[in-house]
Amino acid sequence: MAKTTTDEMTTEALANAKVASDENMVATRKGSAARRPAGDVETVEYTRVDEAQAAPKAGGRTPWRLIFFLLVVLVPFAASALYYAFVAADQYTAEARFAVRTLAGDDNTGESMSGGILHMSSVSQDAYIVTSFIHSAEILRRIGAYMDYKSMFVLDGSDFYAELDPADSAEEFLKYWDGQVSTYIDGPSGIVTLHVRTFAPENSIKLANAILQESEKLINELSVRARDDLIANIRTEVERTGKSYGEALAALNRYQQETGLLDPASQAEETGKLLTGLMAQKLEFDTRLFTIQQSSGTDSPTYRQLLLTRNSIESQIEDLRNEMTGKENASFANRLQEFSRLETDRMVAEKLYEVTRHQYDLALAAAMRKALYLTVFVQPMLPEEALYPRRFMTPLLILFISFVVWSILSLAWASVEDHRL
Repeated sequence: MAKTTTDEMTTEALANAKVASDENMVATRKGSAARRPAGDVETVEYTRVDEAQAAPKAGGRTPWRLIFFLLVVLVPFAASALYYAFVAADQYTAEARFAVRTLAGDDNTGESMSGGILHMSSVSQDAYIVTSFIHSAEILRRIGAYMDYKSMFVLDGSDFYAELDPADSAEEFLKYWDGQVSTYIDGPSGIVTLHVRTFAPENSIKLANAILQESEKLINELSVRARDDLIANIRTEVERTGKSYGEALAALNRYQQETGLLDPASQAEETGKLLTGLMAQKLEFDTRLFTIQQSSGTDSPTYRQLLLTRNSIESQIEDLRNEMTGKENASFANRLQEFSRLETDRMVAEKLYEVTRHQYDLALAAAMRKALYLTVFVQPMLPEEALYPRRFMTPLLILFISFVVWSILSLAWASVEDHRL
Protein backbone atom coordinates (compact mmCIF):
# COMPACT_ATOMS: atom_id res chain seq x y z
CA MET A 1 0.00 0.00 0.00
CA ALA A 2 1.60 3.26 -1.14
CA LYS A 3 2.30 6.00 1.40
CA THR A 4 0.97 9.56 0.67
CA THR A 5 1.31 12.71 2.69
CA THR A 6 -0.86 15.76 2.14
CA ASP A 7 -0.22 19.28 3.49
CA GLU A 8 -3.93 19.70 4.26
CA MET A 9 -3.98 16.69 6.56
CA THR A 10 -0.88 17.92 8.39
CA THR A 11 -2.39 21.38 8.98
CA GLU A 12 -5.62 19.86 10.30
CA ALA A 13 -3.73 17.59 12.70
CA LEU A 14 -1.74 20.55 14.08
CA ALA A 15 -4.95 22.49 14.67
CA ASN A 16 -6.54 19.64 16.63
CA ALA A 17 -3.38 19.14 18.74
CA LYS A 18 -4.02 22.29 20.92
CA VAL A 19 -5.60 20.10 23.57
CA ALA A 20 -2.22 18.42 24.18
CA SER A 21 -0.03 20.04 26.89
CA ASP A 22 3.46 19.84 25.48
CA GLU A 23 3.38 17.69 22.23
CA ASN A 24 1.94 18.14 18.72
CA MET A 25 1.15 15.14 16.57
CA VAL A 26 1.30 15.16 12.77
CA ALA A 27 -0.95 12.60 11.09
CA THR A 28 0.16 10.93 7.82
CA ARG A 29 -2.32 8.88 5.96
CA LYS A 30 -1.01 5.67 4.31
CA GLY A 31 -2.46 4.75 1.03
CA SER A 32 -4.50 6.63 -1.50
CA ALA A 33 -8.25 6.79 -1.34
CA ALA A 34 -8.41 6.12 -5.07
CA ARG A 35 -6.07 3.09 -5.03
CA ARG A 36 -7.19 1.68 -1.60
CA PRO A 37 -9.09 -1.56 -2.04
CA ALA A 38 -12.60 -1.83 -0.74
CA GLY A 39 -12.70 -2.93 2.87
CA ASP A 40 -9.08 -1.93 3.51
CA VAL A 41 -8.64 0.12 6.74
CA GLU A 42 -7.00 3.47 6.46
CA THR A 43 -3.68 3.55 8.27
CA VAL A 44 -2.61 6.80 9.95
CA GLU A 45 0.98 7.35 11.00
CA TYR A 46 1.68 9.81 13.80
CA THR A 47 4.96 11.63 13.85
CA ARG A 48 6.07 13.50 17.08
CA VAL A 49 6.89 17.12 16.38
CA ASP A 50 8.88 19.10 18.94
CA GLU A 51 7.25 22.24 20.37
CA ALA A 52 10.18 24.25 19.16
CA GLN A 53 9.34 23.12 15.55
CA ALA A 54 5.59 23.65 15.88
CA ALA A 55 5.81 27.24 17.14
CA PRO A 56 8.34 29.95 16.67
CA LYS A 57 10.78 30.56 19.50
CA ALA A 58 9.54 33.05 22.07
CA GLY A 59 11.77 35.43 24.00
CA GLY A 60 12.47 35.02 27.82
CA ARG A 61 9.45 35.85 30.07
CA THR A 62 9.72 37.60 33.52
CA PRO A 63 8.65 35.25 36.42
CA TRP A 64 6.11 37.66 37.93
CA ARG A 65 4.41 34.98 40.02
CA LEU A 66 7.68 34.12 41.73
CA ILE A 67 8.47 37.78 42.38
CA PHE A 68 4.98 38.33 43.73
CA PHE A 69 5.33 35.31 46.04
CA LEU A 70 8.63 36.63 47.35
CA LEU A 71 7.21 40.09 48.07
CA VAL A 72 3.94 39.00 49.62
CA VAL A 73 4.97 35.86 51.53
CA LEU A 74 8.67 35.38 52.04
CA VAL A 75 9.78 38.97 52.65
CA PRO A 76 7.21 39.67 55.43
CA PHE A 77 7.95 36.32 57.03
CA ALA A 78 11.73 36.88 56.95
CA ALA A 79 11.39 40.44 58.27
CA SER A 80 9.10 39.38 61.14
CA ALA A 81 11.34 36.43 62.02
CA LEU A 82 14.40 38.66 62.20
CA TYR A 83 12.54 41.31 64.24
CA TYR A 84 11.11 38.91 66.83
CA ALA A 85 14.36 36.96 67.06
CA PHE A 86 16.86 39.80 67.47
CA VAL A 87 15.06 43.16 67.95
CA ALA A 88 11.81 42.76 69.93
CA ALA A 89 12.18 43.52 73.64
CA ASP A 90 10.70 41.37 76.39
CA GLN A 91 7.37 42.57 77.81
CA TYR A 92 6.12 41.47 81.23
CA THR A 93 2.40 41.15 81.99
CA ALA A 94 0.72 41.79 85.35
CA GLU A 95 -2.80 40.38 85.71
CA ALA A 96 -5.56 41.37 88.11
CA ARG A 97 -9.20 40.35 88.38
CA PHE A 98 -11.99 42.28 90.06
CA ALA A 99 -15.74 42.75 90.06
CA VAL A 100 -18.04 45.70 90.62
CA ARG A 101 -20.61 44.75 93.23
CA THR A 102 -23.49 46.34 95.11
CA LEU A 103 -24.74 45.56 98.62
CA ALA A 104 -28.40 44.64 98.06
CA GLY A 105 -31.01 43.54 100.58
CA ASP A 106 -34.36 41.83 100.36
CA ASP A 107 -36.78 44.72 99.86
CA ASN A 108 -39.83 42.55 100.63
CA THR A 109 -38.88 42.13 104.25
CA GLY A 110 -39.39 45.78 105.19
CA GLU A 111 -36.48 46.71 107.38
CA SER A 112 -33.94 44.89 105.24
CA MET A 113 -30.95 46.72 106.62
CA SER A 114 -31.57 45.40 110.12
CA GLY A 115 -33.09 41.99 109.62
CA GLY A 116 -32.86 41.14 105.93
CA ILE A 117 -30.37 38.76 104.41
CA LEU A 118 -27.67 40.77 102.66
CA HIS A 119 -25.91 39.54 99.59
CA MET A 120 -23.52 40.85 96.95
CA SER A 121 -24.87 41.16 93.42
CA SER A 122 -22.99 41.88 90.23
CA VAL A 123 -23.40 45.12 88.31
CA SER A 124 -22.28 44.48 84.75
CA GLN A 125 -23.17 47.98 83.51
CA ASP A 126 -20.89 49.56 86.08
CA ALA A 127 -18.19 47.08 85.07
CA TYR A 128 -18.38 48.45 81.54
CA ILE A 129 -18.09 51.95 82.99
CA VAL A 130 -14.90 50.97 84.80
CA THR A 131 -13.34 49.39 81.70
CA SER A 132 -14.22 52.45 79.66
CA PHE A 133 -12.57 54.57 82.32
CA ILE A 134 -9.42 52.43 82.20
CA HIS A 135 -9.13 53.10 78.45
CA SER A 136 -9.82 56.83 78.70
CA ALA A 137 -7.63 59.90 78.99
CA GLU A 138 -9.12 60.64 82.43
CA ILE A 139 -7.27 57.79 84.12
CA LEU A 140 -4.04 58.97 82.47
CA ARG A 141 -4.61 62.43 83.90
CA ARG A 142 -5.20 61.03 87.39
CA ILE A 143 -2.26 58.62 87.34
CA GLY A 144 -0.01 61.26 85.83
CA ALA A 145 -0.52 63.43 88.92
CA TYR A 146 1.75 61.16 90.98
CA MET A 147 3.46 58.77 88.52
CA ASP A 148 5.58 59.11 85.38
CA TYR A 149 3.86 56.31 83.51
CA LYS A 150 5.26 57.23 80.08
CA SER A 151 8.80 56.37 81.15
CA MET A 152 7.66 52.78 81.68
CA PHE A 153 7.16 52.35 77.94
CA VAL A 154 10.40 54.01 76.76
CA LEU A 155 13.59 52.01 76.10
CA ASP A 156 16.94 52.97 74.63
CA GLY A 157 15.54 52.91 71.09
CA SER A 158 16.47 49.30 70.38
CA ASP A 159 12.88 48.15 69.85
CA PHE A 160 11.65 50.72 67.35
CA TYR A 161 8.27 49.04 66.96
CA ALA A 162 7.12 48.20 70.50
CA GLU A 163 8.49 51.06 72.58
CA LEU A 164 6.90 54.49 72.95
CA ASP A 165 8.16 57.54 71.12
CA PRO A 166 8.42 60.34 73.72
CA ALA A 167 7.45 62.86 71.04
CA ASP A 168 4.03 61.26 70.50
CA SER A 169 0.95 63.35 71.21
CA ALA A 170 -1.61 62.57 73.90
CA GLU A 171 -3.97 61.02 71.33
CA GLU A 172 -1.22 58.79 69.93
CA PHE A 173 -0.24 57.69 73.42
CA LEU A 174 -3.87 56.82 74.20
CA LYS A 175 -3.85 54.43 71.23
CA TYR A 176 -0.55 52.98 72.47
CA TRP A 177 -2.06 52.66 75.97
CA ASP A 178 -4.96 50.62 74.59
CA GLY A 179 -2.43 48.17 73.15
CA GLN A 180 -0.48 47.80 76.40
CA VAL A 181 -3.44 47.79 78.84
CA SER A 182 -6.29 45.40 78.04
CA THR A 183 -9.53 44.55 79.85
CA TYR A 184 -12.02 41.73 79.38
CA ILE A 185 -15.48 41.39 80.93
CA ASP A 186 -16.99 37.97 81.48
CA GLY A 187 -20.64 38.51 80.61
CA PRO A 188 -22.45 36.07 82.92
CA SER A 189 -20.37 36.80 86.03
CA GLY A 190 -19.35 40.42 85.39
CA ILE A 191 -15.73 39.64 86.34
CA VAL A 192 -13.20 42.06 84.81
CA THR A 193 -9.74 40.78 83.87
CA LEU A 194 -7.00 43.41 83.61
CA HIS A 195 -3.67 42.90 81.82
CA VAL A 196 -0.86 45.46 81.97
CA ARG A 197 2.29 45.09 79.84
CA THR A 198 5.54 47.00 80.30
CA PHE A 199 9.21 46.32 79.70
CA ALA A 200 10.00 45.71 83.40
CA PRO A 201 8.21 43.44 85.92
CA GLU A 202 8.24 46.10 88.64
CA ASN A 203 6.63 48.68 86.34
CA SER A 204 3.88 46.27 85.32
CA ILE A 205 2.74 45.55 88.87
CA LYS A 206 3.13 49.20 89.89
CA LEU A 207 0.98 50.41 87.01
CA ALA A 208 -1.63 47.69 87.59
CA ASN A 209 -1.99 48.72 91.25
CA ALA A 210 -2.37 52.36 90.21
CA ILE A 211 -5.12 51.45 87.74
CA LEU A 212 -6.98 49.47 90.42
CA GLN A 213 -6.63 52.33 92.88
CA GLU A 214 -8.06 54.91 90.46
CA SER A 215 -10.85 52.53 89.43
CA GLU A 216 -11.85 52.09 93.07
CA LYS A 217 -11.91 55.88 93.51
CA LEU A 218 -14.17 56.16 90.48
CA ILE A 219 -16.57 53.57 91.93
CA ASN A 220 -16.69 55.47 95.22
CA GLU A 221 -17.42 58.69 93.36
CA LEU A 222 -20.22 56.99 91.44
CA SER A 223 -21.68 55.65 94.70
CA VAL A 224 -21.63 59.05 96.39
CA ARG A 225 -23.10 60.73 93.33
CA ALA A 226 -25.87 58.14 93.00
CA ARG A 227 -26.66 58.44 96.71
CA ASP A 228 -26.76 62.22 96.56
CA ASP A 229 -28.97 62.17 93.46
CA LEU A 230 -31.33 59.71 95.11
CA ILE A 231 -31.81 61.66 98.33
CA ALA A 232 -31.26 65.21 97.02
CA ASN A 233 -34.96 66.02 96.57
CA ILE A 234 -35.97 64.38 99.84
CA ARG A 235 -33.17 66.17 101.66
CA THR A 236 -34.44 69.51 100.33
CA GLU A 237 -37.95 68.66 101.52
CA VAL A 238 -36.64 67.68 104.95
CA GLU A 239 -34.81 70.98 105.25
CA ARG A 240 -37.91 72.93 104.19
CA THR A 241 -40.27 71.14 106.59
CA GLY A 242 -37.71 71.37 109.39
CA LYS A 243 -37.44 75.09 108.87
CA SER A 244 -41.24 75.46 108.89
CA TYR A 245 -41.48 73.42 112.07
CA GLY A 246 -38.82 75.55 113.75
CA GLU A 247 -40.60 78.77 112.77
CA ALA A 248 -43.95 77.49 114.06
CA LEU A 249 -42.41 76.40 117.34
CA ALA A 250 -40.63 79.73 117.75
CA ALA A 251 -43.86 81.66 117.11
CA LEU A 252 -45.69 79.62 119.74
CA ASN A 253 -42.95 80.12 122.31
CA ARG A 254 -42.87 83.84 121.62
CA TYR A 255 -46.63 84.07 122.11
CA GLN A 256 -46.44 82.16 125.39
CA GLN A 257 -43.75 84.48 126.66
CA GLU A 258 -45.71 87.57 125.68
CA THR A 259 -49.00 86.42 127.25
CA GLY A 260 -47.56 84.50 130.17
CA LEU A 261 -49.85 81.57 129.36
CA LEU A 262 -48.47 78.17 128.63
CA ASP A 263 -51.89 76.82 127.65
CA PRO A 264 -54.80 79.29 127.29
CA ALA A 265 -57.27 76.45 126.94
CA SER A 266 -56.38 75.03 130.34
CA GLN A 267 -56.36 78.53 131.80
CA ALA A 268 -59.81 79.24 130.35
CA GLU A 269 -61.08 75.97 131.77
CA GLU A 270 -59.84 76.90 135.25
CA THR A 271 -61.34 80.38 134.91
CA GLY A 272 -64.65 78.85 133.86
CA LYS A 273 -64.67 76.65 136.91
CA LEU A 274 -63.93 79.67 139.11
CA LEU A 275 -66.69 81.67 137.42
CA THR A 276 -69.16 78.87 137.98
CA GLY A 277 -68.29 78.78 141.68
CA LEU A 278 -68.70 82.54 142.07
CA MET A 279 -72.04 82.44 140.31
CA ALA A 280 -73.17 79.68 142.71
CA GLN A 281 -72.07 81.81 145.68
CA LYS A 282 -73.87 84.86 144.27
CA LEU A 283 -77.05 82.83 143.92
CA GLU A 284 -76.71 81.66 147.50
CA PHE A 285 -76.22 85.23 148.78
CA ASP A 286 -79.21 86.42 146.75
CA THR A 287 -81.33 83.81 148.42
CA ARG A 288 -80.14 84.81 151.90
CA LEU A 289 -80.62 88.51 151.15
CA PHE A 290 -84.15 87.86 150.01
CA THR A 291 -84.89 85.94 153.19
CA ILE A 292 -83.41 88.61 155.52
CA GLN A 293 -85.16 91.34 153.60
CA GLN A 294 -88.48 89.64 154.15
CA SER A 295 -87.87 89.02 157.82
CA SER A 296 -85.78 91.93 159.10
CA GLY A 297 -85.79 94.53 156.34
CA THR A 298 -82.97 96.21 154.56
CA ASP A 299 -81.73 98.14 157.61
CA SER A 300 -80.43 95.02 159.27
CA PRO A 301 -76.62 94.92 159.70
CA THR A 302 -76.63 91.35 158.48
CA TYR A 303 -78.44 92.39 155.35
CA ARG A 304 -75.95 95.15 154.62
CA GLN A 305 -72.97 92.83 155.21
CA LEU A 306 -74.39 90.16 152.95
CA LEU A 307 -75.18 92.78 150.31
CA LEU A 308 -71.57 94.00 150.30
CA THR A 309 -70.35 90.44 149.95
CA ARG A 310 -72.83 89.74 147.16
CA ASN A 311 -71.80 92.93 145.30
CA SER A 312 -68.12 91.92 145.58
CA ILE A 313 -68.86 88.50 144.15
CA GLU A 314 -70.88 90.06 141.34
CA SER A 315 -67.95 92.36 140.52
CA GLN A 316 -65.62 89.38 140.40
CA ILE A 317 -68.03 87.56 138.12
CA GLU A 318 -68.15 90.53 135.77
CA ASP A 319 -64.36 90.72 135.66
CA LEU A 320 -64.07 87.02 134.88
CA ARG A 321 -66.68 87.33 132.14
CA ASN A 322 -64.82 90.23 130.59
CA GLU A 323 -61.59 88.29 130.86
CA MET A 324 -63.05 85.29 129.08
CA THR A 325 -65.34 86.85 126.45
CA GLY A 326 -64.48 90.50 126.43
CA LYS A 327 -63.80 92.44 123.24
CA GLU A 328 -60.30 93.34 124.19
CA ASN A 329 -57.25 91.44 122.87
CA ALA A 330 -56.52 90.26 126.38
CA SER A 331 -59.67 88.16 126.53
CA PHE A 332 -59.41 84.40 126.78
CA ALA A 333 -61.46 84.00 123.58
CA ASN A 334 -58.98 85.99 121.49
CA ARG A 335 -55.98 84.43 123.21
CA LEU A 336 -57.38 80.94 122.77
CA GLN A 337 -58.05 81.59 119.06
CA GLU A 338 -54.50 82.85 118.45
CA PHE A 339 -53.02 80.04 120.55
CA SER A 340 -55.06 77.43 118.67
CA ARG A 341 -53.83 78.78 115.33
CA LEU A 342 -50.21 78.70 116.45
CA GLU A 343 -50.57 75.28 118.03
CA THR A 344 -52.22 73.90 114.86
CA ASP A 345 -49.40 75.30 112.72
CA ARG A 346 -46.89 73.69 115.06
CA MET A 347 -48.59 70.30 114.99
CA VAL A 348 -48.93 70.29 111.18
CA ALA A 349 -45.32 71.36 110.72
CA GLU A 350 -44.19 68.70 113.18
CA LYS A 351 -46.10 65.93 111.40
CA LEU A 352 -44.78 66.98 107.99
CA TYR A 353 -41.25 67.07 109.34
CA GLU A 354 -41.62 63.60 110.86
CA VAL A 355 -42.95 62.17 107.58
CA THR A 356 -40.22 63.71 105.43
CA ARG A 357 -37.59 62.69 107.94
CA HIS A 358 -38.82 59.10 107.82
CA GLN A 359 -38.76 59.16 104.01
CA TYR A 360 -35.25 60.54 104.11
CA ASP A 361 -34.11 57.72 106.39
CA LEU A 362 -35.67 55.14 104.05
CA ALA A 363 -34.05 56.75 101.00
CA LEU A 364 -30.69 56.89 102.74
CA ALA A 365 -30.96 53.21 103.69
CA ALA A 366 -31.88 52.32 100.09
CA ALA A 367 -28.94 54.35 98.80
CA MET A 368 -26.60 52.58 101.17
CA ARG A 369 -27.91 49.22 99.98
CA LYS A 370 -27.20 50.26 96.39
CA ALA A 371 -23.67 51.46 97.10
CA LEU A 372 -21.06 50.17 94.65
CA TYR A 373 -17.89 48.36 95.64
CA LEU A 374 -14.86 47.31 93.62
CA THR A 375 -13.84 43.88 94.86
CA VAL A 376 -10.35 42.76 93.79
CA PHE A 377 -10.09 39.01 94.33
CA VAL A 378 -6.94 38.43 92.23
CA GLN A 379 -4.20 40.88 93.16
CA PRO A 380 -1.50 41.65 90.55
CA MET A 381 1.60 39.52 91.10
CA LEU A 382 5.18 40.29 90.09
CA PRO A 383 5.72 38.58 86.70
CA GLU A 384 8.74 36.29 86.44
CA GLU A 385 8.61 35.44 82.73
CA ALA A 386 8.07 37.60 79.65
CA LEU A 387 4.91 36.44 77.89
CA TYR A 388 5.37 38.91 75.04
CA PRO A 389 6.42 39.06 72.31
CA ARG A 390 5.51 35.63 70.96
CA ARG A 391 8.74 35.10 69.08
CA PHE A 392 7.77 31.79 67.46
CA MET A 393 4.01 31.98 66.94
CA THR A 394 3.83 35.51 65.55
CA PRO A 395 6.15 34.92 62.54
CA LEU A 396 4.28 31.71 61.73
CA LEU A 397 0.99 33.56 61.91
CA ILE A 398 2.35 36.24 59.60
CA LEU A 399 3.52 33.52 57.19
CA PHE A 400 0.09 31.89 57.20
CA ILE A 401 -1.75 35.17 56.63
CA SER A 402 0.66 36.20 53.88
CA PHE A 403 0.26 32.87 52.13
CA VAL A 404 -3.53 33.15 52.30
CA VAL A 405 -3.39 36.67 50.84
CA TRP A 406 -1.04 35.52 48.08
CA SER A 407 -3.31 32.58 47.25
CA ILE A 408 -6.40 34.75 47.04
CA LEU A 409 -4.67 37.31 44.83
CA SER A 410 -3.22 34.57 42.57
CA LEU A 411 -6.65 32.98 42.13
CA ALA A 412 -8.15 36.36 41.35
CA TRP A 413 -5.45 37.08 38.75
CA ALA A 414 -5.88 33.63 37.17
CA SER A 415 -9.62 34.23 36.94
CA VAL A 416 -9.03 37.55 35.17
CA GLU A 417 -6.61 35.93 32.71
CA ASP A 418 -9.08 33.13 32.04
CA HIS A 419 -11.79 35.62 31.11
CA ARG A 420 -9.46 37.31 28.65
CA LEU A 421 -9.09 34.15 26.49
